[in-house]
Amino acid sequence: MSNCYTHSCFVLHITAAECGLLREAIALAQYIEDQPDAEAINQHWLGLSEAFRTIFPPTGEEVISGFLAIFPDCDFPTFGTDFSFEQQADGIVRVFATADQFEPDAVAALLHRIITHSLPVMVTWSYDSDRHQPDAFGGGGFRIDAAGIHWIETSKVHDTVHFAPKLVIAMRDPEDGLLFWNSRTGFGSLDIADVFTESQAQNTDLPIADDQPEWLALPACLPA
Repeated sequence: MSNCYTHSCFVLHITAAECGLLREAIALAQYIEDQPDAEAINQHWLGLSEAFRTIFPPTGEEVISGFLAIFPDCDFPTFGTDFSFEQQADGIVRVFATADQFEPDAVAALLHRIITHSLPVMVTWSYDSDRHQPDAFGGGGFRIDAAGIHWIETSKVHDTVHFAPKLVIAMRDPEDGLLFWNSRTGFGSLDIADVFTESQAQNTDLPIADDQPEWLALPACLPA
């Protein structure tokens, strides 16, 4: 037997409105833990702010189904995190969060919904065990910005595809210069190009174009 932990500690600086939504989410998760009946849940839901109910609209028969959807296990709605709040002189609220059984998926989904002005948000965590065993130690993090949630995890070191050389299909246009292939719209800019590993490239036929397309290797420093 071994005991496993997922630790996190992070600070947020958010607006009063965002803080209100965060407090409502924490309180609702705690309320659900007591397993109230459906009528009690309905009454509690109606007592929440309109802003909160708009962010988590029902996705099923239960009024809280939209809120429960942010949890990996809707029968176990917890963030695994303790939050404390400190009002700052400028009206911003400082949130200090700590966790020993952190739930990164639920916390990321929550913060992505409620924090829309105080971006970016950066959170990291680590996991460990009280026994030494392979792959029992690691961690990760997420960053939330206007584009969405971006994840990074130490488990990537085992991902051979992630570190494999990457290639794109390129052709030269007399007017637009280098163009790059994507399966959705054809040749276009590099930022929307399809990226291939060497093994994928070996099994992919080059598209037919006015100029002869060719494989072009991406710099190794670029993320996968």
